[in-house]
Amino acid sequence: MSKPQIIFMATGAFAVPSMRRLWESGEFEIGGLVTAPLKYTRSGDTIPTPARQFAEEVGLYVFETDDIHALELFDFLYLVRPEHLFVCDFGKILPNSLLRAPRIGGINLHGSMLPKYRGAAPVHWAILNGDEFTGVSIIRMTTEVDAGPVIAQSQPIPIGPRETTLELEERLADYGAEMVLDIVRKLSGTEHVKILPQLASEVSKAPKIKKEDGLIDWTKSSSAVFNHYRAMFPWPRSFTDWKRDNDSVLRLIIGSMLPLDDRLHKLVGPSDYSAPIYVEPILIDAKLDNLAEIRLTAKGSESTKSTLKPASSRRPDSWTPGTVIEASGNRLIVAAGEGAVQIFQIQPSGKRPMDTEAFLRGYPIKVGDRFM
Repeated sequence: MSKPQIIFMATGAFAVPSMRRLWESGEFEIGGLVTAPLKYTRSGDTIPTPARQFAEEVGLYVFETDDIHALELFDFLYLVRPEHLFVCDFGKILPNSLLRAPRIGGINLHGSMLPKYRGAAPVHWAILNGDEFTGVSIIRMTTEVDAGPVIAQSQPIPIGPRETTLELEERLADYGAEMVLDIVRKLSGTEHVKILPQLASEVSKAPKIKKEDGLIDWTKSSSAVFNHYRAMFPWPRSFTDWKRDNDSVLRLIIGSMLPLDDRLHKLVGPSDYSAPIYVEPILIDAKLDNLAEIRLTAKGSESTKSTLKPASSRRPDSWTPGTVIEASGNRLIVAAGEGAVQIFQIQPSGKRPMDTEAFLRGYPIKVGDRFM
């Protein structure tokens, strides 16, 4: 009996754990990877995508295209005629002509509890909005972005208090890989798979992050500024502009920071994202309540309640948002709309990253200077 065949359509790193899990299972024939064409550095070196790197590592056929309407892609998929099309971190909306190619259908792994955060950047927006929980969803693909019926969803997964987009995406990708394998097994066999439509009234968007989104809004609270820093790592990074005495402006990229309250006490405890906050992967029927009735029963969930609660106290009048309130030794502290943030690493535009002490030796920032 022949194995069910799968074609991968992927570009980014979020897809790789699921691709690897399906390939390593030995239960399926992997017919190849459809991905974006190679990009090149100015010196002519190739920049392979994570999905392509995996495909080349295990010897999969790679079909590259930037045009999902290309006749060659249509011919390839209908020639192979796979049972499944696994699409993840691909960055393009597939037309019906391609979605009809697989015999069983196309599925997609998405980094949120759909219909919450439809779009290209669900993890960024979950962190940016200060969410304490997120999850992953597997959907049947349609021609509308992330709008297909839900096949499976994880239980709510806690977000670590210091977790960045890079770290959370890696964790969700690993989490979702076992779900993908389980669902593809079920779809390939005779087991009934429950599929539920998404509730249109509960939809929220997670549009693609742009470079300009990295600019810090100092009028927000210190916890919101910290969430912004976490959400913008590794790209486009959080940055701010320092207006110097000569009225010139220098862009500063923030390498590391922590939020403080008005008394300059830390708002984030010593634990980081690697603390025991991971919920064991358990497939459940698709839930469409968007975390409205979370029960903190999973091991470690209590430890993930937000600690970013500024304590109320009288603020000095000089603490207008973006004002440097301390700049000496290894301490660089900037006022936010509520509280302040302490910056530990910083990178002037065009220069190397450096710790605060080294930065302050070379750049004479003083109390009262403004970040914009």
